[in-house]
Amino acid sequence: MAPYSARNKVPTIQKLGEELAQRLNLQKSDASKIASSKDSDKLSAAKAASRRKVVDPTTKNEVVIQDVDGDFEASIRKPKITVPQAGINPEQAPQPDDLPGVPPPHLPEGDGETYRETLDDLAPPEANPEKTKDYLHRSKNHEVIYHPLPIADIRRSFYALEEAVHQSSIAVTVGIVALNWLFVGGGWKGFLASTFAGIIVSCGLHLWLRGVQEDANAVNWDAERRRARAATESLVPESVEWMNSLVGTVWNLINPEMFSAMADTLEDVMQASVPPGLIQNVRVSSIGLGDQPFKILSLRSLPSVEEDKAEDKENSKTKAAHRELNQEDKEKKKEQRELEGEDDENMKYYNLEMSFAYHAIPAKGVIGKAKNLHLEVAFYLGIQGLVGVPLPIFVELNGIIGTIRLRFQLSPNPPFLKNVTFTFMGLPKIDASAVPLTSKGINVLDLPLISGFVNSSIAAALDIYVAPKSLIMDMSKIIQGDAIKKETDAMGLIYIKIKRAEGIAAQDRSGKSDPFITLAFSKFGKPVYCTRIIEQELNPSWNEQTCLLIYQDQLTAGEELSVELWDSDQITSDDVVGKVDFDLRDLIKNNGNTITERADELVDDDGKRLPGKLFWDIGYFPRSEFKDSMKTDGKDVGVPKEIRHRSEFEDDKGVVTTQQEVDVTTTPPDPSLPTGICSILIHQIDNLEEVRPSGSFGSCTPWTPSQIAGENTDEEARHLPSSYCSILQNDELVFKTRTKVNSSAPIFNAQTERFVRDWRTAVFTVTCRNSVHREHDPILGAVTLKLSEVLQTASQSTFVYALDGGMGYGRITISVLFRSVDLRLPRNLLGWDLGSFEVLGDKVLVENDTNSYLSGARITIHTDVGKKTISRQWIETDERGTSWNLARITEEENHLQKRRIIIPVRRRYQAPIRLEFFNKSNRKPVAYAIYWLCDLVDNTETALSLPVYKTPMPKQMTQNYISEIERDRIESNKIGTITLTVRFKMGMDESHEQWIKTNNDRETYESWRCSVAEGYRTRIVKRETPMVVKDLVEDEKVLGSNTQINSNDESDESDADEEVVRVPREVPGFEKEIDDYHETSNDEQWMSAFDHELSQYTSNHSSILSDDRASLRVQEDLTDSEIEDEEMKERRRKQDKKFSKSELHRKHRGTMNVKGLRHMKFLKDEVKVAGHKIKDKFSMHGREPQVETEL
Repeated sequence: MAPYSARNKVPTIQKLGEELAQRLNLQKSDASKIASSKDSDKLSAAKAASRRKVVDPTTKNEVVIQDVDGDFEASIRKPKITVPQAGINPEQAPQPDDLPGVPPPHLPEGDGETYRETLDDLAPPEANPEKTKDYLHRSKNHEVIYHPLPIADIRRSFYALEEAVHQSSIAVTVGIVALNWLFVGGGWKGFLASTFAGIIVSCGLHLWLRGVQEDANAVNWDAERRRARAATESLVPESVEWMNSLVGTVWNLINPEMFSAMADTLEDVMQASVPPGLIQNVRVSSIGLGDQPFKILSLRSLPSVEEDKAEDKENSKTKAAHRELNQEDKEKKKEQRELEGEDDENMKYYNLEMSFAYHAIPAKGVIGKAKNLHLEVAFYLGIQGLVGVPLPIFVELNGIIGTIRLRFQLSPNPPFLKNVTFTFMGLPKIDASAVPLTSKGINVLDLPLISGFVNSSIAAALDIYVAPKSLIMDMSKIIQGDAIKKETDAMGLIYIKIKRAEGIAAQDRSGKSDPFITLAFSKFGKPVYCTRIIEQELNPSWNEQTCLLIYQDQLTAGEELSVELWDSDQITSDDVVGKVDFDLRDLIKNNGNTITERADELVDDDGKRLPGKLFWDIGYFPRSEFKDSMKTDGKDVGVPKEIRHRSEFEDDKGVVTTQQEVDVTTTPPDPSLPTGICSILIHQIDNLEEVRPSGSFGSCTPWTPSQIAGENTDEEARHLPSSYCSILQNDELVFKTRTKVNSSAPIFNAQTERFVRDWRTAVFTVTCRNSVHREHDPILGAVTLKLSEVLQTASQSTFVYALDGGMGYGRITISVLFRSVDLRLPRNLLGWDLGSFEVLGDKVLVENDTNSYLSGARITIHTDVGKKTISRQWIETDERGTSWNLARITEEENHLQKRRIIIPVRRRYQAPIRLEFFNKSNRKPVAYAIYWLCDLVDNTETALSLPVYKTPMPKQMTQNYISEIERDRIESNKIGTITLTVRFKMGMDESHEQWIKTNNDRETYESWRCSVAEGYRTRIVKRETPMVVKDLVEDEKVLGSNTQINSNDESDESDADEEVVRVPREVPGFEKEIDDYHETSNDEQWMSAFDHELSQYTSNHSSILSDDRASLRVQEDLTDSEIEDEEMKERRRKQDKKFSKSELHRKHRGTMNVKGLRHMKFLKDEVKVAGHKIKDKFSMHGREPQVETEL
């Protein structure tokens, strides 16, 4: 089963209800009556409406299916079969001459299409009632021929002919002897000669007869083969009592643990469907098979559409009736075959339909009911986060009936079975009853409410596999125990750059609009990206760039990219200003590996023209091919060479069969193509338990351990944690799993696929938490995965990591897969969205302030989520102008800022830094300076010289991306220039604590603190290339395109350069480059000057590696022993003391060891979160995508 993700969500009862409502076309008010069978008219209408024509995913033919509405007991105890009337007591069948007006028996005759058409009327599911009749499957009152044979029995004729030939042979022999004696003459010589001649003639007659018999048998068997094929194609069922006997023998030998995945799926469906205000969690603790096996009602082989076409080609009559597919249909069919993995001509396919049923035996008491198929379920009642009371429920499956179709993909190589596709032909009918478990046994009172919920949950879990939907299982991997993912679901990504819009319609009374843009897929609907809001503007300029993942099913479904322009309102709902739709298939066909500039006019939902035009860029970039020159042995370089070859030191790569699987497990990511798609798959956690930090309170027993030690022996118990996992990408929360209640071995099988700008800097943090009541969910453990450390010799890694650093222990299995795409971004676009903006150097200088307008100003630096002030107390004046002293000191190789200016940034590629200047006499800013963070290179100290403007249009100047303010429509007056040295530092730090507004923000910050405190990472993230990849670069094995490696031909090199995607780089407000910044900088910091083209990002050694220097640090990572200045040392000690205290609290030690104090802190933080929510209700915000979940 595919892992759960935001695209493959957990099925819910609500979704099932919506699909059934659409399927039955009924009103909500009628649903309950139909479900309870109180309204017979509407019930019959619902049954008729449930019949629908779909494409069978096994045979690829259109079929009519209907949700099952049969009787369990009747199907089990009295199974019926459709029998031709001519096949019932055929020796006593009525004859035309016996009764006047009675038609002759409908006997199949002929062969080929004639025989098939005849059997079509005789075979279910749409048999002709005038020619067939339903009889009990095991009735002894009727002699039934299941397959009427149109083939004559010629054995009697052969016996009679052979007897006649024997007599004739004797007569011929005697006649020859007599004639020879009469006319030729007697004697022994004549007698022997005539006898010999008679024997020769008799042998000739026998040989002729044997030839006639062989020819007749060949014709007979050929007719039998045609009959069998026609019977198969006509869907004639067969008796399966032999299989039921086998199932009954094997049933008691089956280990119930084989159905743990099914129980886990049912648990997920229930948990996602319960009302959160009443039921918090659901846990399926166990599943029992009982003694009563499933009943197979019928089996039949099914032809596929390809076989029908082949038969049509052989039959000249039907060939003319079927028109040839056009080229578009052929391409769609080819795409569908490639999607289903059926594009290999060496593969053969076999289709099978099976009807099954189950009915529980009547039983009373615990022991009796345990003999039937059953589940043990626990519902946790209460209010989420406050209180939860477990209610154990015993669920007994009373019956189920349904029909399933299977498609087997057979391979010429062992194990000879590759894929199995299965689908339900209509929703199976299910009946389950639930009773509460008490200490005295099972209550006899049934719980209809919970029983209905369980029935609906099972139906919701099965409905996702009802035709035309299906599940394709790679049985070759399952048989060999391979669960490792070796290819991303996303086939590529779309690069989008939103530039600007012009002439949009005014939506507010002021004659302006507050526009923002969302990107969404037309059928999915939910926004996947949202730009910033630009207030009071009709010609907004965003200059935002992003990438969206593209999947095969989106192309198959005909998805369109919808670029929607909105007007944000504070109280009322947002207004749609216009939209632009773009077909993804046209994008892949015409814009592959290129970026196209577009200028589209805005339209409404009906396609009518609206005021305004959108200027944007778009391009499609597929997954890149692996380079043969970069292949390695795929071994873990962290293991010594002497033992590296041992299997116990290798990570699990699963079964590697295809060339793509070989490449992904032996080829590291390409440093010349750092951008790509990363898949993180959380399999399961083993031996998960929670630490008990409470002490012994003075009670001690001699010669006994003071604490419980050793691994936990319980798999499920109330004291075990209710765990869930969250995934942070570059310190941003991007994914959350569902909660697994009270389990020491939770199976998540959850994944997320994310766009990664640069795999050399990407960091994923997997945090496991315990869901508790009335306090914050504590961290059980965390794992930090830096792709440059995990993927050193391969692009895929599956490893078991230790959960540590929190309130628990355990071992978590995680798979990481990275695939590069053919998109090369400039270095300033390879950074993180989240980080911190630092002001470094000795001072901040203002020049050209001729009117001394800024000489006594206070400077406030704003980012999207934070701000910091440069005080007037720091002002110094010299001949160059006014400066603000930052009190920078140097101690050997360390450079410290006593006056630290560090500001959090959350959306770096959407936000600028805004410098506001305040005079003593004004409470509002008197001047502004702007610089956009998207133009900074991460971890690089950059000297900026920015113009300072005085303007009456501050919002327009600071929110629009303007390349040259003085030439723009903005009214502004330049009054000076400010010079400062800045750096954008990737990653979170203590300054980010100020923008915590929600529980997700708090958990993200706490996960970062855990990673830093446990030493998994530092406060600054460096761009680092693995040593193995560096060696490949030095050996010139990375250069060149993906198809031609290490080419020395100059023309090839030029072609490779032309393949590089060139993204225009526009820098607003930049006047000149300054190279006289302080001594800590090096020449590499200015290697990518702002006015250079992107040709420097082609494949060469310096640009491929471009790692951060090893000495790169932030002063917060220095210990007090590394600092000499007493003031800074004392400051560091206070910070360390505060940090240690917070770590004690995070691990429920110190004062937080008291449960009541944790409850009070939880209440305090929840009040803060509620206050922020109320405040956000009255502020403008876009339609931002939420955290990705499975639910």
